[in-house]
Amino acid sequence: MVTLSQLWGAEALGRSCHPAIHAATKSRELHSIGRLRYLLFVERGGENSAYTNHGEGWLLEPIDAVSLNLWAGPERRCLAAIRLTQGADAVSDPRLAAMLRCSALPQADHHSCLVLSRLAVRREARAQALTPALARHAYRAGLESGASMALLASRPTDIPFFARLGFRPSGTAWAEPGMDELRCLTLGLRDRATLQTVKSPLLAELDAFEANGPVGTSEVSIVDLGDDL
Repeated sequence: MVTLSQLWGAEALGRSCHPAIHAATKSRELHSIGRLRYLLFVERGGENSAYTNHGEGWLLEPIDAVSLNLWAGPERRCLAAIRLTQGADAVSDPRLAAMLRCSALPQADHHSCLVLSRLAVRREARAQALTPALARHAYRAGLESGASMALLASRPTDIPFFARLGFRPSGTAWAEPGMDELRCLTLGLRDRATLQTVKSPLLAELDAFEANGPVGTSEVSIVDLGDDL
């Protein structure tokens, strides 16, 4: 049986340095993330997805079963979340595959890429304040997984935030129905020079990873997360 720890590395599932950052290892946690997505992407953003459950008010997709979903907040209240998908799995999801095609990454590098998606952050101040810590944990999880490059899609207004982390525009812009223009951004996970140039908060995570290496933890089955999808 393939486990999340085998896919992502032990540190990704372990306790974050920030007590409010968690990896979703239980179905109820994943559904809490799904309800936040529903609020932001469906109710407010008007997204029309075949995987939306209007009755229970959540948005979860098949790719979630093989992805690492991180969330931020106090117990049982998801204030912010982000999904991490390995490139080898991302090609099976239409949206994530489109991101890979629109990026400037060679197709041969897609399998070693970490694809970040479904960043969802509540408007309240304490949710916004947790976003940097969430980004740091996602970056560390990418290092643990062995990925060499991180890829995400951003609206133009959000690019400055990601640029401060070290991400750079890549490839061509595109638009999805009912959404603003999107632009691919990439970051070499071990690109120390770029992290130093922009004074990225991710640099501390790279230093810690290279100094200490992976940390062990218990195994969590992806089947446990996929039962209710």
